[in-house]
Amino acid sequence: MDRLELLSELEKLISINDLGTDDIRLYILLLTNCNGSRKGIIDFRTIRNAIGMEISVANLHESCQRLIDRNLITITYSSDLSNKEDFIICYTIC
Repeated sequence: MDRLELLSELEKLISINDLGTDDIRLYILLLTNCNGSRKGIIDFRTIRNAIGMEISVANLHESCQRLIDRNLITITYSSDLSNKEDFIICYTIC
């Protein structure tokens, strides 16, 4: 994803008023994690290190759901969330 595409994606966020700070931080993290494509894989430890140690699995799930509901991302795979410290999310930026 080049800089213009990144700015275009961030412009989408400006028009969505009801996203919280963690939702926006997660979306930016997912955008930058794509490495030039619209698909990415990220693990919970990376998310927690980037967003903050206080984020819980439940909060992450809620943020992901808000991003999905607003057609910003799709989750293509999520490993077992019962292991709260070591799971991955495969996603696509819409």
